[in-house]
Amino acid sequence: MPESADVCVIGAGHNGLACACYLARAGLEVSVVEAAGDPGGCINTVTLPDGRGRLELGAYEHGGIRGSGVAADLELESRFGLRFRERDEQTLSPCDDGTQLAFWSSLERTVEGLSAVVGTEDAEAYRRFAGWAGAAIGVLGQADAGPPPSLRGLAALAEAALGREGQRLVQSFLAPATALTEAAFADERLRGVLDHWAAHSQLPPQTPGTGAGALFLAASHGSPAVRPEGGSRGTVDALVRCLEAAGGRLRCGAPAERIEVAGGRARAVVAGGERIEARRAVVSAIDARRVFLGLIDRDQVPAPLLAEVERIHGTSHNVSELKVDAVLAAPPAVPGPPGFERAFMLSPQGGREIAAAFARIGCGELPERPPLMIAFPSSLEAGWAPEGGAVAWISTFVPWRPAAGAWDEALLERAADHAWACAERALGSLPAVRERVVTGPEQWVARHGNAGANPNHVEMSIDQLLALRPSPSLSGYRTPLEGLFLTGAGTHPGGGITGMPGRNAAGVVLERLGLRRRSRGAELRARAAMLRDAARAARTLRAG
Repeated sequence: MPESADVCVIGAGHNGLACACYLARAGLEVSVVEAAGDPGGCINTVTLPDGRGRLELGAYEHGGIRGSGVAADLELESRFGLRFRERDEQTLSPCDDGTQLAFWSSLERTVEGLSAVVGTEDAEAYRRFAGWAGAAIGVLGQADAGPPPSLRGLAALAEAALGREGQRLVQSFLAPATALTEAAFADERLRGVLDHWAAHSQLPPQTPGTGAGALFLAASHGSPAVRPEGGSRGTVDALVRCLEAAGGRLRCGAPAERIEVAGGRARAVVAGGERIEARRAVVSAIDARRVFLGLIDRDQVPAPLLAEVERIHGTSHNVSELKVDAVLAAPPAVPGPPGFERAFMLSPQGGREIAAAFARIGCGELPERPPLMIAFPSSLEAGWAPEGGAVAWISTFVPWRPAAGAWDEALLERAADHAWACAERALGSLPAVRERVVTGPEQWVARHGNAGANPNHVEMSIDQLLALRPSPSLSGYRTPLEGLFLTGAGTHPGGGITGMPGRNAAGVVLERLGLRRRSRGAELRARAAMLRDAARAARTLRAG
């Protein structure tokens, strides 16, 4: 690790690595420091010793980093070894009554399957909802590239392009997910799976501002679902190879201890006991609260900015995450259409149950029927378990602050046992467990340091989105301190394995350093693409 670099990046989650790759490929000398013993953050694939299997402790699906264009930009597939396993079976929602809702990449096939479970009326309503969702997300997606627009700017753009339908789009963005799903569908099971998708933000779906989340599953038809070959670590390894090929450096086991600021400018980073001079910039991929309240001397930060940072929140709904990963004695018998053992499963049971679950979590209690995310990575490829076995991946929501006190081993095991029992009920049965690893809120904090173990760094609440993410003075990836920039899930557009915060932050850094200037032609092409999407969306929205 050199004692100086053009840019020092703090944090080797996928956004920190993506940002570093873009900067290094632009010709800058880049050093990345990471507190954990290996890179990846919320992406954490581990190999058990003695051939006992492989477990996917962290994030599962990675279609976002391909869909965003980041994988192509950085040549992760074409040059750096990233291989995706594609599938047409997108999502399965197994319910406790023995029914299942199956979602294929094909909308037609999905509607046909839903008709047999929820009835023709709700199935056709889903067809209309999916068309509207695809159009709406297409327009909202235009705001994902580059510095975020303000809510006023988004509303003005939507109304200018879409007229009255623009107001409908903005209203959906501001609404609770439950308001959209309850208006669209009668069947509790169908509403529940869309509400659960919205809850990926770790916010209750009855919270204002979660409406866009309810659109994402329905908007995803037409493209296969993907995850990396060999596990999620494949994405991280490809990013590291890309960084190193461009001359960048990565040092793990080096927690950031201090960002040196002098004369209003970030000058260096002290990490793992070593001082790294940042000749041109410091980019933090960890959350803004830790940066300004923990790494920088307070007398170097303007008092109004400190007060603003103090208001950034990550745990106001008391929601955290619990993972249960297991090596099974045999492959599971997953109910539903053939092939859906390969799918990423959401099992919320129904809209009422997921609302009740978040209400109990807010009070510090374990939900009676927790919403579950379930997958079997061993169903997609060999090598995950010993001969004849399988691997299970189960995730659910739990309180960050339990009413009974702090998380201890007994509570962690009780929560894991309860989640496993609910998964068995939803699936009908699960094979015997050979080995189990439980990752609770405190284990997640030990891994990535995020307050409340929040993978989004700060809440994806309506007051912390777009040009308010993570706060007004810190949006747009720049900060009031010269040479200090932010990236990561705590910046626009937020969480998920997309790489967009990393790419966007790198673009701002390069522009600030005078190494990139967006051409007028590029601006006109982007504007034309936005208007084409808006016109297409307007036709679909009016039809819906």
